Amino acid sequence: MPGELRETQRGPTDRNMSRIFDALKRAREGKVQPDAPLEGGVEIPDRRRSRRWSVDVPVYVYGHGLDKEPFHEEARTLQVNANGALLLLSAPVKEGQTLLLTHTLTQKEQDCRVVFLGSRRTSSVEAGVAFPLTNPEFWNLSAEPENEPTA
Repeated sequence: MPGELRETQRGPTDRNMSRIFDALKRAREGKVQPDAPLEGGVEIPDRRRSRRWSVDVPVYVYGHGLDKEPFHEEARTLQVNANGALLLLSAPVKEGQTLLLTHTLTQKEQDCRVVFLGSRRTSSVEAGVAFPLTNPEFWNLSAEPENEPTA
């Protein structure tokens, strides 16, 4: 009948859209657990080879800029693990670029390679770097984070 709304059969696209809208609604209400997969979703395992720590470590970063000119800067880590770090850099870098880190507190040196470029901030970028070999001693990491009790 004219003016009357009929209920139609919902197809797969409608169900997916409904799941999206439900997820948005739960997020708005603060009921989403970011690490939990949504209904029907697949949980993606963490592919990191070692545990991450959110630690602010001062490091000197040495490398060659995009114009081949050498650069160095004092940077800070956002996160570290035995295989690398997430740095906040102001020097422009690109994926695959080789850098040298010097831990300013211990003077230890470590070669690394840029493997990830993340969020660009006003004058800096998040850069994920990987060590060629696992080296937890560079960060003076223990088996467990110091602020977490061991069982």
